Amino acid sequence: MMEASTSPQQFSANAVGFIGLGAMGGPMVRRLLKQGFTVFVHDLNAEALQAVGQAGAVACDGALDVASRTELVFTCLPSLRALEAVFFGDHGIVQGTAVRAVVDLSTTGPEFARQAARRFGGAGIALLDAPITGNVTTAGNGKLGIMCSGPADAYERAEPAMQRLAGSMLLYLGDTTGRAQTLKLLNNLNSASGMAVTCEAFVLGVKAGLDSDTMLEIINAGASSTNASRNKFKRAVLGRTFDYGARMAITAKDISLAVEEAANFGVPTWVSRSVQQLWRYAVAQGGADRDGTALVTYLEPWAGITVAGSGGNAVAPPTVPSDEGRAADFTHVAVVCCPANLSTWMTKLSAAGWSVAVIDHPDQDLAAFENIGSVGERSCVLFVASDDDVESALPTWLGGRAETWCALNTGILPMKNASALSRALEGAGHSYLDAPMVPMHGSAAQIGWRAVVSGNDAAVAKVRALLDAVAAKVFHLSNRAGDAQLMVAIDEALSASLLAVACESYVTGAKAGLEPLTMAKILGIETGKTTATDIIIPEQVATRTFAFGKSLAQAHHMLRLVCDEASNRGVTSWVFESTRLLYGLVVATKAHGDDVSELIRSYEDWAAVKVQQGLLHEGNGQAQA
Repeated sequence: MMEASTSPQQFSANAVGFIGLGAMGGPMVRRLLKQGFTVFVHDLNAEALQAVGQAGAVACDGALDVASRTELVFTCLPSLRALEAVFFGDHGIVQGTAVRAVVDLSTTGPEFARQAARRFGGAGIALLDAPITGNVTTAGNGKLGIMCSGPADAYERAEPAMQRLAGSMLLYLGDTTGRAQTLKLLNNLNSASGMAVTCEAFVLGVKAGLDSDTMLEIINAGASSTNASRNKFKRAVLGRTFDYGARMAITAKDISLAVEEAANFGVPTWVSRSVQQLWRYAVAQGGADRDGTALVTYLEPWAGITVAGSGGNAVAPPTVPSDEGRAADFTHVAVVCCPANLSTWMTKLSAAGWSVAVIDHPDQDLAAFENIGSVGERSCVLFVASDDDVESALPTWLGGRAETWCALNTGILPMKNASALSRALEGAGHSYLDAPMVPMHGSAAQIGWRAVVSGNDAAVAKVRALLDAVAAKVFHLSNRAGDAQLMVAIDEALSASLLAVACESYVTGAKAGLEPLTMAKILGIETGKTTATDIIIPEQVATRTFAFGKSLAQAHHMLRLVCDEASNRGVTSWVFESTRLLYGLVVATKAHGDDVSELIRSYEDWAAVKVQQGLLHEGNGQAQA
């Protein structure tokens, strides 16, 4: 260890202490050194201490030594036990002769922060709880997210150094100690929920024979992408390396602290508790020190499969017949769409130069449509039918036709029903393709649909121009009828589950006195970022607009499809099942409109708070220190 200087120190605004030089602490110290700060450091790891010493930091003999050299001390430690020792143990910070403010960058939970603040206050030392969000890269380049709460004068003292670490992502949340910890826990809850429910999605998809790499591409293109799917799954989960860099025990601890905080505020956590159970189970089964991306390995045995990249999946034989090799010899296309989407289809196809005829009843005379030509001539029939009617109406309409048709079904069916419909139409000499479409972040008329297609490869190639005319993104999942139906249902169930966790998080934040748009600044950085946390709550809920463009009833329908499929295949889906029960309750009891963003109204009623920008300043839902 480097020798600590014994000469008197002049306490400068550019002198700080830093205790905890791990994966995040080391880069932060180097960042402060590059920004011209004098940094007094300590860590039990001699190699880490020597490394920052070589970069210019001043190594100290312990926490007390650091706290006797500078008025401002940062801590970044992995456990409450370590913090307790550094704060209040023998030769701890509290005994320092120079320190006036401590900035704790660790994730501790609000109750520990409040207790520590009281103990430090007795010694004339202010505590700021300032947990961080980011990664090793952002820790070193000044782009961390830092949320901070505690005494205003201490914040003013620490702000210059924190600004160098966070840039524009430094949020001061007021003098209520623990508020920043609450926000950090909620961020971590959303991140961990993303991993848990994405694991469930892949276990079911792989069990059903879906390609995992294509699944990931589809998920990341829609409203169900998460930090897990965007950053972790490709290499660490599908690649089976399980080395992203976060221990399961820490994640499980943070989830439990978040759920406990929600309970303290009287916020029900229907879905978050299921997430908590999954992580606790993995830890109890020996996963405490394993990387969090290994969570999937504790779900796989229940389904008897392995989730890996293409070529590495261990799946049961497909239970639906393959369409591969069947001829795509049709000359006409009937696009099956629901009544609500008819006008959008007409608008998009007309704008793309297609000739379109509409049939809104299976007994309708085809004489008016005899001039409808082949697919290559950019013409088609729009067959209007609800999801409930398509299985009976489509075979009736096409059954007696002499010409060959391809039925392109854009509605939603159970996987086995789509397979049966395909067999029925093919038995009559026609083709069938699944192409369920869902809006991409709101209204399809304004933003566009995403189409997931399954069925005969040659048939897909023949209708691709039509699909490109109406869909912003088209994914060809497989050549088996029914696969696209399951994929879209899984994707929509993922989105619904993530929205439920976001509702639980934002309502808890509101009870803690946090403004929704302030929360979104942290939840929207990356780790806790989902469509729900970054778009639906800030844009639809906080403004009380409630017009995201998807319905609660449809979300519940998708969840039922997924849970039924999981049950039929012997797959345990804790989070999906909990989310299904929640949506069923809300759909049965809601007194408001139908938009999926209105899910949060039920949570608001249960917790007696509103997630609305500006209301918290009027005393609605504020927590007391």
